[in-house]
Amino acid sequence: MIRTIAIHTLRESLRKKTLHVLIGLSIFIMAVLPAIPTTDEPDARVKMILVVFFQVVVLLCITGVILLSATSLPHEIEDKTIYGILSKPVSRIKIVVGKIIGFTLLSALLLVALGLFNLVSLQYRASDLPEEYRGIVKARSEFVASHFSIQGTVHHARQGIGWIAGGRSGVARWQFSNIKKPPEHASGFEVEGNLKIESSRGFVGTIPLMVRVEDEISGCGKTEVISANVDKPFILRIDPAIVRENTTLNITAFPVLATDYLGVTPMDVKVFLIRKGFLSNYGKAVLLTFLKFALIVIIAVMGSTYLSAPVSIVTAFVVFLCGHILDFIKDFSLLMQDHHAHEHAVPGVLKTPNMFLIYMDYLIKKPLEWICFILPDFKRFDSLKFLLKGINIPFETVGVSFGYTAVYAGACLFLSAMILKKREFF
Repeated sequence: MIRTIAIHTLRESLRKKTLHVLIGLSIFIMAVLPAIPTTDEPDARVKMILVVFFQVVVLLCITGVILLSATSLPHEIEDKTIYGILSKPVSRIKIVVGKIIGFTLLSALLLVALGLFNLVSLQYRASDLPEEYRGIVKARSEFVASHFSIQGTVHHARQGIGWIAGGRSGVARWQFSNIKKPPEHASGFEVEGNLKIESSRGFVGTIPLMVRVEDEISGCGKTEVISANVDKPFILRIDPAIVRENTTLNITAFPVLATDYLGVTPMDVKVFLIRKGFLSNYGKAVLLTFLKFALIVIIAVMGSTYLSAPVSIVTAFVVFLCGHILDFIKDFSLLMQDHHAHEHAVPGVLKTPNMFLIYMDYLIKKPLEWICFILPDFKRFDSLKFLLKGINIPFETVGVSFGYTAVYAGACLFLSAMILKKREFF
């Protein structure tokens, strides 16, 4: 019976004109992207394709799914079409499960169809990217420097950036610990540097840079002279023979010419393990987005078991919005809990604890804590932050998100069963 209800729900949803309009608008937005101007960065177009799909298109689809899932059950109750189902030997919880599965299948169809359309456009645009900008279409594991130092003389410092002069008067050194040998499904390591350059020779767009990658234990390494460009990253492949099991890599850099200067910070150089399969990473991103769809469907259907259609729609949208700003709610809660922060914020004005803030703390602290605990955290399904940096989405992230959705779904189904059990339709 659940399967029948789910298929019927899916078919009815696919006939809705609201859904057709939103799908058409989504395809239109993705189709006109090539005509929208972007910055001069080579990967700007690829980034825009990802942002538009995972924020604009997904939001449009979620809007359609909420409108359908939050109104399906109230409309059937209002039109009395649900009476035919209730007259059969089927439990009310199966009706809810069937509705949820139906709208979840609808969400999967939307994401697969539109996701494939977006992927084709993405791969086409990424095929022309220079090598130093192709990190966005890779699935990389990022290693951040565990230690950073400047050996020798710092020529000058400005805005938190240390500048070293060329000719070995100063050498920037980044140390990366616990680097393991690449697994079989990986294609190796690479260094990505985003360094600042200047020259006393006037404005120059490129300076020669000496870069060395070395294993700290064995001393094996490789030195290369590369051309460092203004506001352009450099990519340096690491020889697999250098990397040993649980090793430490040291990367040093300095300008070759004494007339050139290099600006460095601890985060300017990173090491990436390049994994094969951007398609797999993109698939995990779509899967995380699907879990977000499934969660909002569950919440919308649960609300529709008790609320009218308009109220159910508004409630689902409010929950969806609040689920994206939980960090703000938590920060506000912490601000209210520590009234002494207000005293230090305005010295000379608040000499004694503000009794109004203490009273507000007493009234608001617990409700805000419960709101943050009860509301779903939709930010945990954000995959765009991984894709824009070309970072591999860990399977642990997908697994935790799946478990979070399953637990929340179980709680919502239990509440739906309790509500429908006490609701009278005849």
